[in-house]
Amino acid sequence: MWNGRVDSWHEHVNDSEAFDEIRRSVVLAARVTEADRVVDLGAGTGFVTFALAPWAAHVLAVDLSNEMLGELSAAAKARSFANVEVLRSDLATLELAPRSVDLIVTSYALHHLKDSEKVALIDRAQIWLRAGGRIVIADMMFGRGGSSTDRAIIRQKVRALLRKGPGGAWRVAKNIVRFGLRIGTELPASPTFWCDTLRAAGFIDVTYSAIRAEAGLVTARRA
Repeated sequence: MWNGRVDSWHEHVNDSEAFDEIRRSVVLAARVTEADRVVDLGAGTGFVTFALAPWAAHVLAVDLSNEMLGELSAAAKARSFANVEVLRSDLATLELAPRSVDLIVTSYALHHLKDSEKVALIDRAQIWLRAGGRIVIADMMFGRGGSSTDRAIIRQKVRALLRKGPGGAWRVAKNIVRFGLRIGTELPASPTFWCDTLRAAGFIDVTYSAIRAEAGLVTARRA
């Protein structure tokens, strides 16, 4: 699916005020330094990778799509970013060397994982990070309607789709079924889920902040 969405996805994130705000939030929270070895999980065509590369020692861009990574590699070469490397991998099975990373970032990728896969990835991330290493997660962050925040986000998304007419109404119907049964390709988790998962894995200084609409940011540090 993602191999066929390279151009549309690249245009979507790079021409969106919302995604620009998400990227700024990630960069500010990352506090990248010239000594940092960074991993960008679900890098796509380099939306976050290229925002961090000028300031980092090395950025490993990980994605499942060969086509996305091909676009990213070509752009890195054109921009003379010799410190950018790509790796094709499913995030659910990704393995990196222990204590080899200073910073892990991810933007709008982890909601495609099942909750059990999210938990397993956070457990592995704790192993990959050096002492004091940081993790920054920007993603859809809402639950299944159990809180007033969840319900406000869901209402906002439903209203936005309904404004698109019959096609939007059809998407609402499909998403109600998918959301209710937890099937499909989008499986967002709540801020509480992310914070609890990070703390359970041994991370400290766990924080959450809302960005806009359903977008949230969670950060944490390895002790």
